Amino acid sequence: MAFSLLLLCLICEDGVAYINPSSGYILWQALFGAIVGSMFFAKKIWFFLKNIFAKEKAPDSTQS
Repeated sequence: MAFSLLLLCLICEDGVAYINPSSGYILWQALFGAIVGSMFFAKKIWFFLKNIFAKEKAPDSTQS
């Protein structure tokens, strides 16, 4: 399917296209949202792994 679409795009001789400003804005917003979302996801994974591998010292019950 993807190969057919790529082949179709390469075979076309002339292409006339127009992207209005609002479509460009939507594309930029989606890109920015994906970047920010992946940063939050990476932060969540980082804290999860940090909590797993952190050696927390257990409170010593013998000292008062």
